[in-house]
Amino acid sequence: MRRKTMWFWVIVLILVGGIVYGLSWQTSSGVKPPLPTVKVGSVTAEVKQSTYCWANGDEAVCEDHALPEPDDLQIVTVEPGATVDVSFHEAPDNETFHQIVDGELVPAERIVPSEPGVYLFETGGDWANGDSRYVFGVEVTE
Repeated sequence: MRRKTMWFWVIVLILVGGIVYGLSWQTSSGVKPPLPTVKVGSVTAEVKQSTYCWANGDEAVCEDHALPEPDDLQIVTVEPGATVDVSFHEAPDNETFHQIVDGELVPAERIVPSEPGVYLFETGGDWANGDSRYVFGVEVTE
């Protein structure tokens, strides 16, 4: 009888834990800006959400992210001098584009350098719902 009681409580604890875990996902905020599509030449770059403040109805969320290192991103190989095309879900009121150089944001043209190497970029803008920044990385080969 003790063994049945023990198994009963183990199952109850597992069920309660699962319910609490499930509810924690349900109550976590779904407010997040949509990711843009970034094409570098003919290659689509993997875009990672960076710092943002975004509102949707009565709910608003802000997250602050440090600038990435190359290991933080999925780097794609591109041609030297390729053009960068950023397509946002909706045109921002104003738009920014930077290269990340030694941990600093440097205003940049939407063209990948011609020299071989790994390059990180940050783009973003301001919308009625808030502001958002995105990061991606490319590798230029010879």
